[in-house]
Amino acid sequence: MSYEFPAWCQMETALDDYEQGRGADLRAKAKKLGPDGEQRLQQVNQASDALMKGAQELTGVDIVETLRDVSIGEKNDLPFRGLLDEHVCIKFGWEVMEMLSTARDRFNTLVLVIQANRNPSTHAKAFLRRVARCYLFGFDSECVVMCRAVLDSEFKVAIQKSNINKWWKTTDKGKKGKCTPENLCARIKTASYLERIDADTASKADNVRKNGNDGVHKTPSSAKALDCIWKTVCVIDALASNSVK
Repeated sequence: MSYEFPAWCQMETALDDYEQGRGADLRAKAKKLGPDGEQRLQQVNQASDALMKGAQELTGVDIVETLRDVSIGEKNDLPFRGLLDEHVCIKFGWEVMEMLSTARDRFNTLVLVIQANRNPSTHAKAFLRRVARCYLFGFDSECVVMCRAVLDSEFKVAIQKSNINKWWKTTDKGKKGKCTPENLCARIKTASYLERIDADTASKADNVRKNGNDGVHKTPSSAKALDCIWKTVCVIDALASNSVK
């Protein structure tokens, strides 16, 4: 294959050529099998689609029923296992091409978020990588949840329990001797109390926290991913630039 640009166009062409060639070859093989050949090919394709749907949704597929009427490697004319692998490669291949298109469009946006001296904690850094990957490949709801996880990890390192206790004693509940919370909300308020972050940054952190909670407990939202990323890195940078007072 010769080198051509754009890359995505050549990738799609190769995948399409493979899919068309495979389809023609299977139809020819099915025809040679006699009256039940096309029916068997249809069963193979239906079973493959059902298994892919089940694997992606983790529900709603009776595996025994799905496999009952197809060959499981017992025959060489239409061996199901090999055909299933090809089917999966093609179907997921097109999904990957869609993800590639999304990543191409979003890459330039994430480049603007990069900062050379940003150094989150080890745990937060691992979550931050997931944030970027989720956003690049279009998993926006997951991206929002991961943004919350980044802040949860970063605030756990930045704000210790002893500092939360200092803030808690200034609240009505704290003055009454109620138990000190150690959740993300408390750590954000403590960071503000200690002047590790200003009011605007605290608002950003709380917004990410709430959106992340909604992503876990309510219907996932895909509309706020980039906004959450911007706010997340702003909070990380603010925490890093101010020492505990």
